[in-house]
Amino acid sequence: MEGYILRTRNCRVEIYFTKSELESLMKKVRKSGMNRERYCRSVLNGSIVKEAPPVDVPALIREIRRVGSNVEQILKRANAIGLLDVPQLRRTLDSLNAVDKAIMDAYTTGGE
Repeated sequence: MEGYILRTRNCRVEIYFTKSELESLMKKVRKSGMNRERYCRSVLNGSIVKEAPPVDVPALIREIRRVGSNVEQILKRANAIGLLDVPQLRRTLDSLNAVDKAIMDAYTTGGE
């Protein structure tokens, strides 16, 4: 069987929907950014499926992390030579980390 990929999910279920039920399902699937099967499995497994983030959110997360990394480097240098207000820089870094966590919590789904 060289070259074949075996399915791990090989039990098929057929479900009938009304037109409005299917439209509702597909609307939720589109908002989630998942395919229909993954969305259904996630919901059935008890995950809270959130709406996919707008396209610019991942870029915002990268920028926040970049700035945080820069602040962390400045903090290390300042602490080493005693130049800057290290506690204030630490508070700024903690604020950036809190923003990053809030964005991730808002736009990530529960485990699958």
